[in-house]
Amino acid sequence: MVAALLGTVAAGLGHIYLRRWARAVGWAAVGYAAVVLFVPEPAVTAVASGGAVDPLALTPVVVVAALSALDAYRIALFDRRAPAGSTETADRAECPACGRPIDLELDFCHWCTTEFGDLRVVAPQEGDGSEGGQR
Repeated sequence: MVAALLGTVAAGLGHIYLRRWARAVGWAAVGYAAVVLFVPEPAVTAVASGGAVDPLALTPVVVVAALSALDAYRIALFDRRAPAGSTETADRAECPACGRPIDLELDFCHWCTTEFGDLRVVAPQEGDGSEGGQR
């Protein structure tokens, strides 16, 4: 949700929040192109000087920002869902504290800032009595 809100402020800003660098640059370029190609020069100078602007003149910028926000929202939703039956692989692991994907080169989760040295993940072992087999 934060990515979508940032995407409405400026095209590509939500993608920066999601660490999708190429998409962020792409959306920023599309936003800049929309201003240069489709917004009349008097409207650009009026916005820069704080004067009154015809709202229809800024429609291309609003459309690009809305599409950027929608794309960032879609990506954020897709990243949060884990496929059913997924397992961790050598190149994709999840934080044991928040469950989001982590960068294996870091020693902390860039989402929740939990340091991995502080966590002790104990895998359940067979015959440890956790499956109802008490003696």
